[in-house]
Amino acid sequence: MIDEIEKIILSNLGKNARMSSIEITRILHDLDYKITERAVRYRIKKLENEGIILGYSTILNPAYSNDKVHKLILIKFKIIKNTTGLVDRLMKHLNESSFCVYACKIQGEFDFICHIVMDSTDQFDLEIDNFIYQFSDLISDFRTFDSRLFKFNPNLSFDDHDLVNRKLTIHKILNSLNKEENIAKKLDLIVESVVKYFDAAFARIWILDENQKYLILKCSAGIYTNCHGEFSKVSMYAGKIGHVLRTKKPAISNDLSNDPRIKYPEWARKANLKSFAGFPLIFQNRSIGVLAMFSEKKLKPADFELIEIFCNDVSRQLSLFLEGQRFLFDKEQ
Repeated sequence: MIDEIEKIILSNLGKNARMSSIEITRILHDLDYKITERAVRYRIKKLENEGIILGYSTILNPAYSNDKVHKLILIKFKIIKNTTGLVDRLMKHLNESSFCVYACKIQGEFDFICHIVMDSTDQFDLEIDNFIYQFSDLISDFRTFDSRLFKFNPNLSFDDHDLVNRKLTIHKILNSLNKEENIAKKLDLIVESVVKYFDAAFARIWILDENQKYLILKCSAGIYTNCHGEFSKVSMYAGKIGHVLRTKKPAISNDLSNDPRIKYPEWARKANLKSFAGFPLIFQNRSIGVLAMFSEKKLKPADFELIEIFCNDVSRQLSLFLEGQRFLFDKEQ
C-alpha cells in the first residue's frame, strides 16, 4: 500500500522529476510531516524497487492508476441543424477537462469515444449529469463502461495530498460553523465561507417556505448581497434551483453561458461566470432548501466533491435547529 507521504513524493516528482530529496523533505515539513531527508530518499528507493516509479519523468505503475474510477464512454449524435457547432463545443469541453485522458471521433454505430478518469464514483456521477445536461441537444445515445488501463499516460500525476489538505480545511470551517448558535448568523457564515474557501463569485441559500411552494432567499454573499431581487422568491418548480430541491440531487455546470438551465446566459457572459454548483439541504430525507454558488473559474471534479461534502455537513447542522420545530424560520427573518 502507498501511504500519504509516498503519495506526496509521487505527486512532486510527477511535477518535477529533478526535484531533490531535500526539496521534497521541506514540502513534507510544510505539511506537518515529521520526516528526515534520509527517510525521503529511502521512500523514493522503495518506490523504485516496488515498481511504482518506473522511470523519470515519473511513470507510475498502471496498477496504481486503477485505484481511480475509469470509464469508457460511447456517444451517438443526433442529426440536427447545428450538429457541427455542438460537436466543436463538446470537443473543446473535453479538451479542457483534466479528467479526460483521450477523446476522438469514430465511424460506425457511434460517433464519439472518450476515456474518463475520476477519483470517485461521486465525482463521475456529478460530472456526467453536467455533461448530459449541457449536450442534451446533441446526444441521441450515451453509454458508459467500466474500463481498466494497461498503458498509462506518464504525464498524469497524483495530487491526492492536496485533496486531503483541502478536506482538513473544510473540516475546520465546519467545526467553526457548528459553534454558531444563531441561525441567521450561521446562514451568513455558511455563504461567506463558500465565497472565501471555494473561490465563489457569490453564494446563496434558499429555504422552502411553510406552504412548501416557494424557495425564499435567506442570505447572499459575494458580489451580490441583496436578498430582495428577482430571485428572492423562486417557485420550487422553476429553474435549476427548483430542480435541485425536487430531485434532492446536486446540479453542476462548467459552461454557464451555454447551459440551458440558466435563465440569463448573456448575464453569465458579461459577469464572466463560468461555473455553478447547487446542492440540496436535506432534513429527514426531504429537501428543505438549496445552497448554490457561482464562480468565475471552471471547477474540477474534486472541487464539486468538496463542495458536496461541505453542503452535506451544513444539512446536518441545520437539521439540529429543526428538531422539535414545525418550520425552520419565520418568513420575515
